[in-house]
Amino acid sequence: MKKEYILALLFFGALWGVSEAVIGDALYRANVPYASVPLTAVGLVVMTIARAYYPQTGTATLIAACAMLYKFLNVPFFACHLLGILLTGMCYDLFFGVFKIKSRALSAAAATYLSYALFALMMIYLFRYEHWIEGSLGKMLRHIGIGGSMAALACALLVPASYRFGQQLRTAFGTPFRLNWNVVPGSVMAATAGLWIFGVAVYVF
Repeated sequence: MKKEYILALLFFGALWGVSEAVIGDALYRANVPYASVPLTAVGLVVMTIARAYYPQTGTATLIAACAMLYKFLNVPFFACHLLGILLTGMCYDLFFGVFKIKSRALSAAAATYLSYALFALMMIYLFRYEHWIEGSLGKMLRHIGIGGSMAALACALLVPASYRFGQQLRTAFGTPFRLNWNVVPGSVMAATAGLWIFGVAVYVF
């Protein structure tokens, strides 16, 4: 695996992880309804921009794994939140890397609905999480029907625009993940290192 690819995974994973650790933690602490909606949208935007540089199937899942690790280092452990991130990355890979549907908006909506559905089903029937079992069918339907629909709509609108933005970035800056200290690659390296050093420091101290 090329070093540039690893740097890209760490960079995009940290961006997604920061949103989960900062925005997500604030939303969940405030008990904001459907807090997962903006977090899902951020995740798909990050993965879509990354796809402009690295369209290989599996990249989104690896970015999600990095985001999971970053969130784990920065906020109290909630396995369900980490599972949600992983499922989002895997479903993104499925629809954008395996099925390769021409419409990015449709792919984004489908990936979002599937990740919400799998999450709810796993919480109730696989992991038997008490909070979800108590809510039963009603909670599952609200999560998929309301939360999933809001997230799917947001992602259907944002993903095509994010892809165009990613293509523009690639045209303007080429590959910013080279391991050298020129202005753009050096800035990416410094930002990536800074984000991960901060994340590890929060975990340690």
